[in-house]
This record gives sequence, structure tokens and C-alpha cells, in this order.
Amino acid sequence: MKTYWLIVIVLLINLCTLLVNDYFPGTLASLGIPPWILFAVIALMGVLSVLTLKQRREKKRYMLIFPLLMIAVPVLVLFILSVLGGESNSSISLTSPSLWVGAAATLWFFWLEYVRASKKEVKDA
Repeated sequence: MKTYWLIVIVLLINLCTLLVNDYFPGTLASLGIPPWILFAVIALMGVLSVLTLKQRREKKRYMLIFPLLMIAVPVLVLFILSVLGGESNSSISLTSPSLWVGAAATLWFFWLEYVRASKKEVKDA
């Protein structure tokens, strides 16, 4: 369980750091962090999650917690960065339809997985 939360926290920190750098260019450079390191850590966390967290998929609540956190936290960060006066250098912003379509599609996909797991759980019981 600790591994699960470690992966979620590392992914969220990396994603939020990349968003800060997008809205306020040069942030990573001023901190002395090369952007490729953040992308490498995200890839490493993805591989680690596939290798170690397969058993967590059996617990339905993790199917809802992960997508909600991975969508809600970055959207909150985007809101805060916009309020602080930042402007996205890419198309990632709260007014971007692709952001909302992607978030809705992700939630829908995980909801379908949750429903399937619920049906399987009832069937196995």
C-alpha cells in the first residue's frame, strides 16, 4: 500500500512541476532541474506501477482514487497557476476542450473498469 501512495505522490509532484514550468517558463532551469529527468521519473513510475501494483486492481476503490487524484490535482494546479497570472506555453489550460474531453474519457474508462470489477465480484461471491 505504501508503494501505491508513493507512486501517486511522485507522479503528481512531477506533473505539477511540469505544469508550473509550462505556465512560468524557466522555473525548472532556475532550480537546476533538467526537464528530461522529470519525464524519466514519470516513465519509471509507470513501469513500477505496472510491475508492482497489479494486485491493487483487485481492490475496486483504487480504480476510482487514482484517476480522481490524477485529474483533480492537476486541474486545481492549473486553476492556481492561472490565478497567479501564468499563461500556458502549450495548449494545456482550463479553457482547452481537449483537457476536459481527456479528463471525461479517463473517468469514463476507469468507471467502466470499476463496474466490471463490481460485476465480477458479485459473480464470484
